[in-house]
Amino acid sequence: MLGRKQSNILVIKTDGLCGFVAADPVFEAIRNAHPKAKISLLTTQGLQRIARASPYFDQVASMPSMGERDARKEFVRQLKASKFEQVYDLSGDSAARRLKGAMGPFRPKWFSAEQAPKVSAKSSTMTPLPKLDKISELSEISLSDRLPDLRWAVSARKDSANMQPSWYGISGPFGLFLPSENPDRRWSVEGYASLAGQMSQAGFMPVLAGSKELHGFGDAIANEAPQLLDLSGKTDHLQLAALAQEAAFFVSDVAPEMELALSVGCEGVVICPAKSPFYAEGRHIVTLTTDGDLNTVEPLFVWRTLDNMGLIDIGSGDQLIAEAR
Repeated sequence: MLGRKQSNILVIKTDGLCGFVAADPVFEAIRNAHPKAKISLLTTQGLQRIARASPYFDQVASMPSMGERDARKEFVRQLKASKFEQVYDLSGDSAARRLKGAMGPFRPKWFSAEQAPKVSAKSSTMTPLPKLDKISELSEISLSDRLPDLRWAVSARKDSANMQPSWYGISGPFGLFLPSENPDRRWSVEGYASLAGQMSQAGFMPVLAGSKELHGFGDAIANEAPQLLDLSGKTDHLQLAALAQEAAFFVSDVAPEMELALSVGCEGVVICPAKSPFYAEGRHIVTLTTDGDLNTVEPLFVWRTLDNMGLIDIGSGDQLIAEAR
């Protein structure tokens, strides 16, 4: 007696780290709706490693450049040969729409997210995300209200040496700096450097993490605070998740890496403009807002906030505040 043919499902998520983290509950819902299916994920090249550690996908590939005609035609040919029965487009971006059109009238059943709203890089600290309500209404998946939980990213390679803080020369307690790549959204070099000095005096190693584009910013901080360990461009997303889980706290001005840190239970302080505040209901964070330039946020106030949150040694925090006075 022949067994039932295995379903073949494709998930598209190509809108960056913030979108990938936010979609974690949706990934689980799709897997729960198709427990015996072969589920493939189409994502960006930079997200492939963390995606392969996920418990929700059997296969992971990266989206080619949809602007290159020959590459697009070959990729579409491969997708058609895979005979997917359903496609969940969780990005709703132009690349996914072009792929849908290229698949032609006999494409699989296709569920698409609503495109994320366009906002000015200067007017918002938040990365806009596509709306997934329509997918839930039209498909078999049932979305839950749970927060993204990417602790699976840490457990997947927890025994690897390069997943340990010691791999980077970190010993003892440490805090993470997760600055934005965008200078218009970023706290100052002086702010991070002053806080790094306070942390070091209290026995916390200041560690900066993020993309390689932050290396110049990290160098500028290190010039004023040589205690800083600059790991910009030196960690992938799996390694950053492992560091965030071990960190005593984070300080960020709403970088995508902060979303990953939150998803593994890291706690800390977020600095952002009052006109574009950051909300993370259910997370242990404090958001410090200002009506003016982010540089008006005082490092000592950030340190006091971390102290009040119970994330640093209270005695050390009180001593530093007394010395500053």
